[in-house]
Amino acid sequence: MTQKEAYQCEKYMKRNRESIVRVGDFLIDVPALLSPFHLDCWNCRAVHGATCCEDGQPYAVDHWQIPVIEEELSAISARLEDPRERDNWSDRGIWEPGQPPGTIRTRHGDCLFFQEIGGRYGCAIHAYAEAEGSDLFRLKPISCQLYPIDLIDTGSGILFTAVTPETSSFSRWGTDYLEHFYCASLERRKLARHLDDTAFAVDGYRPAYEWNLPLLRYLLKEQANPVESMLAEQSRARTLRDGIGTTVAL
Repeated sequence: MTQKEAYQCEKYMKRNRESIVRVGDFLIDVPALLSPFHLDCWNCRAVHGATCCEDGQPYAVDHWQIPVIEEELSAISARLEDPRERDNWSDRGIWEPGQPPGTIRTRHGDCLFFQEIGGRYGCAIHAYAEAEGSDLFRLKPISCQLYPIDLIDTGSGILFTAVTPETSSFSRWGTDYLEHFYCASLERRKLARHLDDTAFAVDGYRPAYEWNLPLLRYLLKEQANPVESMLAEQSRARTLRDGIGTTVAL
């Protein structure tokens, strides 16, 4: 973080100290992790004209993930609809020459795995994992799995949070998603009368942490179950509070 971002993060944590729970090395930001999101990625391009997977590639994958992706590569490429893409993968490989190990190559300016799938565009790794029931966490680049979660080293622990209007001043995601994309703004989606009800459906919004459960479980290990239970309980309490107008303290 920049010095300014670190200052904003420190102020945020002081304001919310009573609702941030320490679990080992992690600081669980309960209110942010309960913020509603709808990662309706299949409809993103149709609604917004572009997705966050376009115009570049993710951060280089971790070293342990390189052989995992390579092992599944032939099965992933076999599902590609365009034979020219399969040939390109086979001829040139998937890694960018001259870049750090694990840097995924781009094609037409996009991540190599950003492909047309069933008439829509999305991640070929994600589509393969869902279709085959494979472990998405092991296969998909970690940087592509983070949103809307943010992991911030505060010096006193890793803040496990999500991008919200309150965290955007120091979040890696900034304000762009909040201001321009329906996935991050339930209130903005409710006002979008021009959208089909099935695109970013209002009843599809769920707490931020639910979209990243594999990551939460991997990072928190044996502490994951009690943290999930706590967040689920707080989520139910928030729903009850909003529904009947009472206040439940976090």
